[in-house]
Amino acid sequence: MTAILPERPTTALDALPPMAATAEPVVLPSLLVGVGITPRRVPAWITDKRLIESILAGFIDIPDELNPEA
Repeated sequence: MTAILPERPTTALDALPPMAATAEPVVLPSLLVGVGITPRRVPAWITDKRLIESILAGFIDIPDELNPEA
């Protein structure tokens, strides 16, 4: 009796082309913020002190399209 391996589930990453051997590695800025390596950015148009504290603490995430400094 031979065993047939089940198909592995496809993910969005399976659709990406392979990375070239000479490509530089890319680290997403949001990943660096998420693990605490770089500080969170607060847009200059936000002036409420409590809102700024919530953003810096990670409770609120500002989309990149709303942050012109990103």
